[in-house]
Amino acid sequence: MTTHGRERGGEQVRTQPRGDEGDTAPPGVDELRASFSRQSDPGFARQRSQQARSARVGLMAAGALVALVCLVVIVGQLNSGSQMGVGTVVYGLCLASAGLSVELARRGRTRLAMMAIILAAAGASLADALP
Repeated sequence: MTTHGRERGGEQVRTQPRGDEGDTAPPGVDELRASFSRQSDPGFARQRSQQARSARVGLMAAGALVALVCLVVIVGQLNSGSQMGVGTVVYGLCLASAGLSVELARRGRTRLAMMAIILAAAGASLADALP
């Protein structure tokens, strides 16, 4: 037997009338509407934007720190008079990746910024193992 959404398991499902249309809405719609209206609270939106801003600032600071460390190591290697090896080039690439992460975080692309920071930090830590 086909129920067409009005019966379930032999018992009648009560529905509530919906506004002007005369259609019926499933039970619990009013509770959902009330919960959605609570979410549009300006304090909720303000808190979320502050969290996003603090995440961007934190990622920008971490990227700048990694870039600064890479820059200091590059300058130290070039001032020591040693030849420019693969490690110095890798530090340069890590510096570029860290700089990219700062710009990505500034533009709000926090996931990509985090990946760029991780790539730069991993590359900088492995650069000393290279000849």
